[in-house]
Amino acid sequence: PGGFYLWLDVGDGKEFAQRLWREAAVKTLPGAFMAQPDGVNSANPGKRYIRVALVDDEATTEDALKRIAQALG
Repeated sequence: PGGFYLWLDVGDGKEFAQRLWREAAVKTLPGAFMAQPDGVNSANPGKRYIRVALVDDEATTEDALKRIAQALG
C-alpha cells in the first residue's frame, strides 16, 4: 500500500532526469513537465523535482531506486 509516484527534489529536474537516463539507465520525468507556472511569479513549481513511477516489480524498483540514490550521491 502507498503512493504510485515518488517526487524527489533534485534541484533541476530536467537536467537530473537527463543525467539519470544517461548515467544510470533510469527513466524519470522532470517535474516541470507535470506542472505549470503558478501565475504569481511565473515559476514552475515542478522545476526542482523528478517524478519516479513505482510501477515495476519489487526487485526492479529496488534496483532503480538504488541507482537513483547513487546518482544523488
